[in-house]
Parts: sequence; C-alpha cells; structure tokens
Amino acid sequence: MAKAVANESESNFIQVKGPSLLSMWVGKSEEGVRKVFERARQVAPCVVFFDEIDALASKRGMENSGTKVTERVVNQLLAEMDGLEEIKGVTIIAATNRPDMLDSALLRPGRFDRIILVDIPDEQSRKKIFEVHLKNTPIAKDVNLSELVKISEGFVGADIEGFVREAAMTSLRRNIKSEAITKEDFEEAFKKIKPSVSQETAKRYKKLEEYYLKNAKSGLPIGPLYAN
Repeated sequence: MAKAVANESESNFIQVKGPSLLSMWVGKSEEGVRKVFERARQVAPCVVFFDEIDALASKRGMENSGTKVTERVVNQLLAEMDGLEEIKGVTIIAATNRPDMLDSALLRPGRFDRIILVDIPDEQSRKKIFEVHLKNTPIAKDVNLSELVKISEGFVGADIEGFVREAAMTSLRRNIKSEAITKEDFEEAFKKIKPSVSQETAKRYKKLEEYYLKNAKSGLPIGPLYAN
C-alpha cells in the first residue's frame, strides 16, 4: 500500500525496517533516523515507509536497559517529524501489528494522525488476490474460482499465496509431468493451509480501530490501550 501511494503520487520511496535501525552503540540508532529523513529531504517528493515501527518507537518509560535506546530513538523521530512542517513533499507512513505498544506522542496531530486498519480481505478482495496468484498458473477446467473464494474465508493475502503454492506442489507430487492444478489438488492443499489470523485476533484489531477512531473524532489525546 505504501509503494502504491508512492507510485500514484510519482514520489520516491524509502522503506525502513524498524528493527534494522536499532543499535547497541549509543547514538547510532538516532543517527540512522536522522539519515533516513536527510535522504528523504534530498529526494523529495518522497514517501518514507517504516515497517514494524513498534520495534523502533514503543512507549517510553518501559525500557529497563541503561542505554535507553528506544526512548532516544522516539525523541529523535518526534523531532524529525515535527520538522516536516517546513519541508514540502515528504510523507511518512508506518505499519505495525501492535499499535497499542506505540508511544502516544507519535499519534498526535501532525505526526501519525491517520490510522487505518488493514483488515482481513472480504470475498471480492480474495477473488482479486486469487486472480493475481493464478494469473500465470495453469488450472484444470474442474477448478471453480468462486468455490476457492468461499472456502478461503478468513485468509489473508499470504495465506492465499501459500494455498495456491501448496496446490501446485500437490499437483507435482501427484504427477511430475502435471500440466495443471486440479480441484482435487486444491482440496488436498486446503487440509494443510489454514487462516493465519484467528477470529479472536480480528476482533481485537477491530476494537483497536474503534478505540483510535473514537479518540481521533473527540479530539482527545490517544493514550495507552490494553485490550483483551
């Protein structure tokens, strides 16, 4: 999605994996953050995407180590993001599966002030994902795409990709000279591939989304959340 934003806006794209910026050496992590923003300014218009940002910017005050790496990184990140008001053409996007761990200061207006839940794909979305992964994959006439979409309820994109790949492997194990994946191959694959996101987990993220949207509309600062 972040790459799509960059492509549609004809911007450069910088991807940063949160854990990769953390260093045991004092000052190195903050230097890494500074260099990311320095590079973004140089190549603007630019989209900077922080993946797994919870590893980089978790709540301050929770770290027991003497170096306080996370606290210093959060402070540096806040300083750089506040400075973006004077810079044109730099957009910051981040992804996390633990929004409840983020330092609340990051979620104030002018920083990460738009929170979007990337939910489990619905039926129409799953159909599109199947079409992508089956585009260059030969399937037998007995394979019904609508049936695959229905039985894959709860699957995310990676699950569908794994489902198609397992069906292809099943086909080859059945016959090394096989030229197409059959309905039987998909049925066998379905026994091994299950949804990676449980209904309980999906409900928990829905609660998180509702919590953040409620606070955003009320204008209240977004504080810590502990959800079951």
